[in-house]
Amino acid sequence: MNKLHEHFSRIFNSFEEQTVTAFAQAFNYKEFKKGEYLLKEGEYCNHLTFILKGAMMCYYLKDGKQYIDEFSLDHEFITDYTSFLTHSPSNKNIQCLEDCKVYVLSNESLNQLYQTNSANFERLGRVMAEQLYLQWHEKSKSLLMDNATERYLKLIQNRAELPQRVPQYLIAEYLGITPESLSRIRKTSV
Repeated sequence: MNKLHEHFSRIFNSFEEQTVTAFAQAFNYKEFKKGEYLLKEGEYCNHLTFILKGAMMCYYLKDGKQYIDEFSLDHEFITDYTSFLTHSPSNKNIQCLEDCKVYVLSNESLNQLYQTNSANFERLGRVMAEQLYLQWHEKSKSLLMDNATERYLKLIQNRAELPQRVPQYLIAEYLGITPESLSRIRKTSV
């Protein structure tokens, strides 16, 4: 719990210490093995997950083809935010790419925090939602405006450890290109 509190103190440094402490204490520790699922399509996502150590990916399936939405690594949050907010079945999968140590906050626990000290926790929730939106916006803009090389360079600029932790074929899927194209991009971009 001390590690979680330490990370939250850095992430939410503009919040009062007691707010950060109460937020961290609401999480429960869990471990997942490589290949296990945090969430499967059709399940209800009733949790927000903070990855202490590990790597996960979110993906959609359509006609047997996998479409990768995002990767999350150490000290990042991951969830199906739409399912979490609307209490509807998820249409994405969240799978562990490595053994993972995580902290999980249930939707019920988050709502209890909102009721306990609504102003501070609702502000904290807004900050998290804004960060998710900004990440989504940058990815959407990049998919519309950048070519494959530019998308790859932005990805490794923002997340330098990703190529060492995520198989190249998955990075190629995420970028919407073939593994061979990614290999060419990597050779010319180094």
